[in-house]
Amino acid sequence: MHPAIPALIAMISAGLGYANPLFHLPAASLGFPLALGMIAFSSSTPKAALKRGWIAGSLACLAVMYWIAYPVGVYGNLPWALAIPCPVLIAMAMGTYYGVYSFILSYAARAMPPFALCIFSALLWTTLESAQGALFTGFPWMVLTSAFSSRPEWIQGAAFIGGYGLSGLLASISTAILVWKISHPAKIWALGIAAAVMLLGGARTTPETFSNLATLNSTHIGIVQGNIDQASKWDEKFKTGTFDKYLRLSEQIADKADLIIWPETAMPFYIQDPGVMRARLFNFSTETKIPVLTGAPGYILHGPRSFSLYNRAFLIKPKTTELEWYDKHHLVPFGEYVPLKDFLPLDKLVQGAADFIPGNDAGPLDCGDLAMGMLICYEGIFPELAQERVEKGANLLINISNDAWYGRTSAPYQHLGLVAIRAVEQGRYLIRGTNTGISAAVDPLGRVSDATELFEDAAVITSPALMKGSTFYHANYRAVTILPLILTGLILCWIIVYTRKAGDR
Repeated sequence: MHPAIPALIAMISAGLGYANPLFHLPAASLGFPLALGMIAFSSSTPKAALKRGWIAGSLACLAVMYWIAYPVGVYGNLPWALAIPCPVLIAMAMGTYYGVYSFILSYAARAMPPFALCIFSALLWTTLESAQGALFTGFPWMVLTSAFSSRPEWIQGAAFIGGYGLSGLLASISTAILVWKISHPAKIWALGIAAAVMLLGGARTTPETFSNLATLNSTHIGIVQGNIDQASKWDEKFKTGTFDKYLRLSEQIADKADLIIWPETAMPFYIQDPGVMRARLFNFSTETKIPVLTGAPGYILHGPRSFSLYNRAFLIKPKTTELEWYDKHHLVPFGEYVPLKDFLPLDKLVQGAADFIPGNDAGPLDCGDLAMGMLICYEGIFPELAQERVEKGANLLINISNDAWYGRTSAPYQHLGLVAIRAVEQGRYLIRGTNTGISAAVDPLGRVSDATELFEDAAVITSPALMKGSTFYHANYRAVTILPLILTGLILCWIIVYTRKAGDR
């Protein structure tokens, strides 16, 4: 077999398997860990496996995250000659995780029997996906489970072992396929995992199945998708028009909604400051008797010339001028702030307000029976953030975002697939409101409804249930997330000792 074949398999399978607007075949994503396993088992040395795995992983990441060039080139300050290399560099960095996977798996194949190898590959994949979400501010965009979000029956395991753990089990299927001809136990392992995933999906037909979840009641939430051009969003000439459009769309659903949601930074002005638009917003909420949840920049003053800016979600309630809000915790590097700003000669790559400061309160925004766990933009791709929101009492998850940066690329589809996992993990409905799509509701089984089209004006009503209780994953979060890391570390130590002893013989 030519050495380039696994790399091509990795790139093609990732491009087809992860969500995209052209042709999405979720099962194809299993070809990605399959290709990395092929590299691990066929390379002459673990070092060669590291290099080949890194190349294959980088190509796969590029096939999935090519869209990074779009916001940098269209809305940033870089020419295309510099914007296009950005996803290449990020893919090369992310490819390191997959090079490490092939490297370690190559060592493991020399020390472990096939059955144990399948188990270890699951643990190793889970550990490396967890690392992607934690190291260097975290960017867990290539979660294997997310490729199957369009097939909810395949992702029910996330309610028990989380998205990362389910990714590991899916990866182990690919490992078992590779050792199919040499191990009868591995055949049983492969069939057992595949059957367990499918049976779990078929058996879990309600959120309450295999959990202590319970429905409190239902509500009616209006999602307004303003479809505002990102290039003109912060232009003073268009602010009034933007505000008028959101009010006009909201009026279409005001008689049906208990709450109306506008997306991240929907209002490109400071709601805290007195003004005509602020007054009109409060009047709309009071006259319709409907609370409005909207994104907008916020600030805290420290002195006459000292202040901190926040990416904020404001809750406006009828018959009051008091504001409640949530400040985004996990900011986008180089999008909302510049890390190591004093040392790097770089500015933010996208336009908007000045650098934001992260918030520190994860408590829900309360409105009547609603206890809303807020996730702004790509906070929805981090499982620990949704976990914290539910721990603090959220009976509903709200994800407001502005995906206009991505254009008509794969990113909006991938983003929705990633946040859908949070609904399954936490046993909560997740309502997603975006500027240009895809806005939608996701139920605790990961089923998407009331989805909008990209780059269309929309005002839709969705009727989620408010949930209480917890999934197995939520109730045992620390054990479920830490145990794979510990087991991977212990097995790695054993492999190192075994390899050294074998080398001394």
